[in-house]
Amino acid sequence: MATIKESAYHGLQSPPVDADVKAADGHPREAAGLFSASTFGWCNALIALGNTRQLAPTDIWGLEDSNRVGPLLDRYLHVYETKNKGLLKAFFSIYKWKLVAIAIMQAISTGCTLFGPAYVLPQVILSAATQDWTRGVLLVVALYAVQMLSSFLAVHMNFLNAVIGIQFTACLRSMLFEKAMKLSAKSRKAKTAGDIANLFSVDVLNVMALSTNLNMAWIVPIEVGVTLYLIQRQVGWAIWIGFLALFVILLITGGVGAFAGKAQRLILSSKDDRMKVINELFGAIQIVKFNAWEDKLAQKVADLRAKELDALWFLMKTILVLITSMNTAPVLITVVVFATYSIWMGQLLTVSIVFTTLALFTNLQVAFIAMPMILVSTIQALVSVRRIDDVLAMEEIHLDNTLHPRFPMDCDLAIQISNGSFGWEKESPLFKNLQWSVRRGEFVVVHGAVGSGKSSLCSILLGEMDKYDGAVVVAGRVAYFGQQSWIQNASIRHNIVFGRPYDRVRYRHVLDACGLLNDVAGFPAKDRTEIGLKGVNLSGGQKARVSLARACYADADVYILDAPLAAVDAIVANEIFTKCFQTLLKHKTIVLVTHNPDIVASTAIDRSFLLQDGHLIDTTPKNHVRNRVADELSSSVAPLRGRPGICTDDDNLDVVVVRRPHNLLVTPSAQSPYVFEHADPLSVFTPAGADEAPHGHEEGGALTVDEERAVGRVSKAVVWSYIQAIGGWPSVVIMLLATAATEAIRLNADVWLTGWTNQSNSAAALRTADAEKADSNYNMTVYSALVLATCAATVVQFGVVLGFGLRASRVLFERMLAGLIAAPMRFFDTNPIGRILNRCGDDVFQCDIAIPMSFAPILASTATVLARLGLSLAAVQWMGLLLPPLVYIYVKLGAYFILPLRELNRIKKVTMSPLLTLVSEGVDGAVVIRAFGLNYQRRFYRLHDVAIEDFSAAAFALASLNQWFALRVACVSNSLVFALVLGCVVMSKAISPGILGLVISYGFTIPGSLAQLVNMWAGLETALIAPERLHEYATLPSEGLRHVGDVPNWPSNGQLSYDQVSYRYKENDPLVLRNVSFQVQGGEKIGIVGRTGAGKSSLMMSLFRMNDVAAGAISIDGVDIATVGLHQLRSSLAIIPQNPVLFKGSLRNYLDPFDDFTDDQLWGVLQKVHLTDRIVVSDAKLEQDVDENGENFSVGERQMLCMSRALLHNAKIVVLDEATAAIDHATDQVLQKVIREEFKHSTVLT
Repeated sequence: MATIKESAYHGLQSPPVDADVKAADGHPREAAGLFSASTFGWCNALIALGNTRQLAPTDIWGLEDSNRVGPLLDRYLHVYETKNKGLLKAFFSIYKWKLVAIAIMQAISTGCTLFGPAYVLPQVILSAATQDWTRGVLLVVALYAVQMLSSFLAVHMNFLNAVIGIQFTACLRSMLFEKAMKLSAKSRKAKTAGDIANLFSVDVLNVMALSTNLNMAWIVPIEVGVTLYLIQRQVGWAIWIGFLALFVILLITGGVGAFAGKAQRLILSSKDDRMKVINELFGAIQIVKFNAWEDKLAQKVADLRAKELDALWFLMKTILVLITSMNTAPVLITVVVFATYSIWMGQLLTVSIVFTTLALFTNLQVAFIAMPMILVSTIQALVSVRRIDDVLAMEEIHLDNTLHPRFPMDCDLAIQISNGSFGWEKESPLFKNLQWSVRRGEFVVVHGAVGSGKSSLCSILLGEMDKYDGAVVVAGRVAYFGQQSWIQNASIRHNIVFGRPYDRVRYRHVLDACGLLNDVAGFPAKDRTEIGLKGVNLSGGQKARVSLARACYADADVYILDAPLAAVDAIVANEIFTKCFQTLLKHKTIVLVTHNPDIVASTAIDRSFLLQDGHLIDTTPKNHVRNRVADELSSSVAPLRGRPGICTDDDNLDVVVVRRPHNLLVTPSAQSPYVFEHADPLSVFTPAGADEAPHGHEEGGALTVDEERAVGRVSKAVVWSYIQAIGGWPSVVIMLLATAATEAIRLNADVWLTGWTNQSNSAAALRTADAEKADSNYNMTVYSALVLATCAATVVQFGVVLGFGLRASRVLFERMLAGLIAAPMRFFDTNPIGRILNRCGDDVFQCDIAIPMSFAPILASTATVLARLGLSLAAVQWMGLLLPPLVYIYVKLGAYFILPLRELNRIKKVTMSPLLTLVSEGVDGAVVIRAFGLNYQRRFYRLHDVAIEDFSAAAFALASLNQWFALRVACVSNSLVFALVLGCVVMSKAISPGILGLVISYGFTIPGSLAQLVNMWAGLETALIAPERLHEYATLPSEGLRHVGDVPNWPSNGQLSYDQVSYRYKENDPLVLRNVSFQVQGGEKIGIVGRTGAGKSSLMMSLFRMNDVAAGAISIDGVDIATVGLHQLRSSLAIIPQNPVLFKGSLRNYLDPFDDFTDDQLWGVLQKVHLTDRIVVSDAKLEQDVDENGENFSVGERQMLCMSRALLHNAKIVVLDEATAAIDHATDQVLQKVIREEFKHSTVLT
């Protein structure tokens, strides 16, 4: 399997050549001969390897070309477009012939399954009665041959179904990701990143079994019909009475199935809501911890989980009705048929009639048991298809919102807006009749009050805001800096290079111009240092400068920069303004959004515009002439240029005709003579005398840790944890007793029926008609009572198991959530959000449904197999010696198979995490990625396709090994049937006719039950990987006690003391604070100054105890904060962060999450921060919705809302981390006055 290393994953390169060795050697299936292909012998090497050591992702074969995403998607999209964009229509159009082949195999396999009970059983009973041994043996041999044919057809049919599922879901994932990257602002509001992640982790998996379910949906009714016909040949018209009972049961099942569909929709809807909150919670966990909101948000998740559990229990009850009705329907119908036949029709129940009918009904029971699973799974798949269809039909960004001519316009304008009308809602446009133009090479500044629409203007230029009238033209390629920096979980270099060819000279110039040289030199692995999720290990200023460097390195024609200097200090801002804007980009067109009055008044700009009331007002002073003195400066920073021989212009790449090359990870120049796909550019370009940009080795710069994967069997600790979750040993005993009682009653019913038939055969000629009728009535009464008792016991058995399973899922989720919330920040720095979403999505889903639905049949099947094997062994006497060796082979085969199977399941789950991380990262940064152009979007599509292929390779290997095992289990099972039936033929003189018929009928069910049991056990153990992964997060190390020895009335003064404090982010890391000592008296206002990255944020982190200090002590009002519970400490402080985060919900809930304040108090603080006018225009007022991440408020407004919360909190110590960076100068002055007046008794650190 081709593995994308971090350097390739986020950089410009494809996988290194040596990573594709497996793919180059070809898939083993392609070289397999006929025998190997038919027996899955090509899997032997992987299974053997899995039994010698733990399998690794690199051990898995690369995908065959026919299973790669590119060719699959091109074909599917072509059909999808021609079928009016119907997912299922396209599915059937593409796979119709494969589905026909599967249908043929299914029909033959089903016919072979019926051959035994319909023909062989009565003939063997007849042969035993006539002592025709030769005929009996030939029948047994024929049965063996037919069953082997059925087994071969079944495994290849299942394998083909699995491959179709893998291919189809790969297409769906690729389509969903591409759609998510194109969603309009309105669509993104309706479908958040959490929704998209849920579609990937749950809905797509539901669809994976669609082919199998649809195939079973038609064959099962046919199988039922044929079986009923065969029964009719045995019992005559009595079957129609049974059919009437069947019809009633099917009506009940259909009604319950409709409820199951409703339950499934409720589950997915509630899961969506839960995943949204989880995505918000752990996507902004640092803000949550700063504000001590863990309990509040955990309760919000718990409430949503409770709704989900209610829907799950509703589904479980419908499943219980379905399972019970389908499990007991054949037995109930048997009673009706036998009663009609023996009492109403007055016919004698012979051994042949009874056990042929019973065997056929048992075969019918298998089909009936499968029906609820098929029904529920099909409903899940169809609901998920509808949900995916809905997303694929959502509104996209309109490409004609902004035109980007590929060649220079006739005039010298770089930007032109003509009579433009724009907005997020057509009914209320934000801009009307907007006229604006910017000439090529101009440096233009846009300023205005908070909320005036400056970021919206940037959205207009990027084509993100809807255009209702007019035209927007932005000539050439665009680079964009967003007001909130978007940072990838990758190295610094790859964040800056962003997929373009690496040029050392240009790269060094960009670092210098953006003030990053010193910062990069100070990182442990220089520019190879990995940046954590959303830039958690960078300061706000460093994130801004990395984002700016990314824009500069793109070498675009037009730069749209939304407040890039707001997060840096004045010295760095001046350096960037001079080196970057005036020198590096001096020949570029720049639109700079800023609040800085010095920049607005600077002579270094061409023009300035005030944005007010939806109009741009030219505020450039009269007779203003741009001072271009920087052009003559002897600057150490050269203009942006590439190395001789390298053309970085990628405009010649065709972005219309070619959707995307299947092997393209980069957007290199079409004119470049160099190939950048496999070679390391560092070793190719080394100009003499070139200045070196600081760079290091990736090994020392890694931040994200590899996802842990357990080794070997699921540990005893995990099993014990699950047992505790279901209620401990008492619950286990109750489940076992319920299962044993159910099977005992069922076995007694069969034995009673055997005695009845023996009695009928031996004494029929000696009894009168009245005596026979009396005996029949008595036997039927007892038999009916036993059958009804079996039905009642089945309800109890399955109800107990499903109920305990749901309880376990609830407890495991609560433990995992508690463990995650209490985990230290270092965990979230080193674990991408995709891993957390994967566990909260797919793994929780496995615990919710897969484990209970597996465990209940396992208990029932285990009891059935043990009971029937025991009775059969006792019946065939010494011939039973053939059975133990076969059972031993069963056990050894299962043990040999389970090791690689378990590891492949773990690998499959691990490969899902980077897929979800990329989805979350891509959706969050979609605006930035789109701004840079189509080629950058294509690169992300291909990165996503590579991640899909890694997952698909694991899924394909898993499907192959499952069928390898299924075939061998079937062979052993068929041999067991052969031995059992042969034993009955040989020992027929010593066995009563009733026992003979019972054992042979059991013989037809034991192989299927054994194969199903081994598969279910394997499935259960691999499903237990889900609780294993939840248990891992439930037992994470805690950051500290949240509630311990709360200090009353603390803090009272706000006195702060640092005494020789040294601080680091993790053990053995370099110290970021060294022996820091200072004291702040209560009520003082302290300014903390220092260059970006100097440690200001680390000082704040130490105060909030995000990590414990390495040395020294921090005291507030004389109390060492290390002795105070984290909740009391953090809730006693207030912080207004540089990058404010608002959670989805109502505005009131954000301002006052604990309902501590009145509406008047809320309006009072909103008035103080000048937000009243913004809030009052909404009809909902304080109850108006806050979108995910507060997207319906500007960044400045978000900072003001954070200020409102701090004013309500009235903390004794307030930390302002560049709290007014996104606010205009006038509003800043007002807020500074508010801070002085409202926090006059508080200690303020800023």
